[in-house]
Amino acid sequence: MEPVYNREGDMPTDGHGAEIAAVIFASTICAIVAYVFGFGHNVQFEKPINGLSVANSKTIIQKLDPFITVSIQAKAAYVWDVRNQKVLFAKNADDILPLASITKIMTADVASELLAPTSTISINQDALLQDGDNGLLLNERWTFRNLLDFTLAVSSNDGAFAIASAASPDFVGKMNEKAQALGLTSMHFYNPTGLDESLSQSGAYSSATDLAKLFVYTLQNHPEIFNATRYARFTTSSIDGFNHTAINTDEEINNIPGIIGSKTGYTDLAGGNLAVVYDASINYPIVVVVLGSTYDGRFSDVTTLIQASNQVLSLQK
Repeated sequence: MEPVYNREGDMPTDGHGAEIAAVIFASTICAIVAYVFGFGHNVQFEKPINGLSVANSKTIIQKLDPFITVSIQAKAAYVWDVRNQKVLFAKNADDILPLASITKIMTADVASELLAPTSTISINQDALLQDGDNGLLLNERWTFRNLLDFTLAVSSNDGAFAIASAASPDFVGKMNEKAQALGLTSMHFYNPTGLDESLSQSGAYSSATDLAKLFVYTLQNHPEIFNATRYARFTTSSIDGFNHTAINTDEEINNIPGIIGSKTGYTDLAGGNLAVVYDASINYPIVVVVLGSTYDGRFSDVTTLIQASNQVLSLQK
């Protein structure tokens, strides 16, 4: 007996129809799974998957892995799920690139292990000669904690230099020792600010992977370092009674739900850098790093990666 075809002429409707439909459905799922978990990045969507339209194929695969269609400007990026010890996304994550002012996170870590929060730091002339002016005054005295909060939020090179000078005469050496002790082999520092040393040498270098590890170390050992970086704007005071308003260099800080900490970086050699750690849910920290983007692109890159990360985590629930 010849099979009878339906009006679309694409499926037999005899007794084997259900079996054939099941085979097609199973092969479709297998194709999608193969794409997402093994072969996906080689598929160009030139043909539909087993009868699905190209648009529907893209939609289904994107829902299974939101990172599939992610497009960012950064040269390198890394997204790390701290709770599950899992990489959510990586792009050239082991390439060694200039850090720019994200360097100041290591400056903060090392200084926090050498200075008490109430240690007095004076702003000297050498500090004020650093590039940029954030309103610090010659011989103005600060507590280490207040100066560090201000320095990280506004990315003050004056403040970072003053902190390093007060902490140790070989502060940069201690930064490099710390990187080695933490196993951050791609990371190297030439100054405590991240400013370019010359037209061809940055003030610090790291891979996106190692920078994410540094953020995890800071979160677990010196979480107070991130406190002030969560706010778009705040006012603090020096010991001498001068008030200073800090405006966060992370322009999108208020648009990151669950923000724990953030640090920007930008120089001619580095381009636009940004690293953040945020809570995707209660006690669920995610670290997002982008290196070598543009001044504005670093913010949109991080936003894109956060959105994709949250979608991935929602699929796991």
